Amino acid sequence: MPMETPPSIILIAAMSRERVIGTPGGMPWSVPEEYTHYLDQIRDQTVVMGRRTFELFGADLTSRHTLVLSRTLPAGPGYAVYGDLDTLVAAAQARGRTIFVAGGSRVYAQLMPRADRMHLSEIRGEYVGTAYFPPFGAADWRLEEEVDHGDWVYREWERRP
Repeated sequence: MPMETPPSIILIAAMSRERVIGTPGGMPWSVPEEYTHYLDQIRDQTVVMGRRTFELFGADLTSRHTLVLSRTLPAGPGYAVYGDLDTLVAAAQARGRTIFVAGGSRVYAQLMPRADRMHLSEIRGEYVGTAYFPPFGAADWRLEEEVDHGDWVYREWERRP
């Protein structure tokens, strides 16, 4: 019997050229068109994120299944909480849908080795932040698509075989 391919894992983020993704109060920019694009991509999908990211953005989510990595957050309506990464990934994969990883920094870094794709928006401008997207390079990732939207550039990356 052939083994089923697990659902794709896609890292999705908005960041500055310097890879800033956040500050203690959220994102250091406001680009509504990009945020709408993000919400459209995760609509009805499975989304994985850390506790702090969930506390900042959880109310806005358009995802069907929201899975939060936390040892302290209690479960609540509309989301499930997992205390360790492997259990969270197994639960996400069991849902059979593409898995979008929505942050924060540590969750991106932990799941980047398992990711198949990245959907990254680069916000133009200089920003100061406290949270950063992990570094990555052309040795592991191939640029598949790039669309310039003026204030931001959307790029899709695929893991090299």
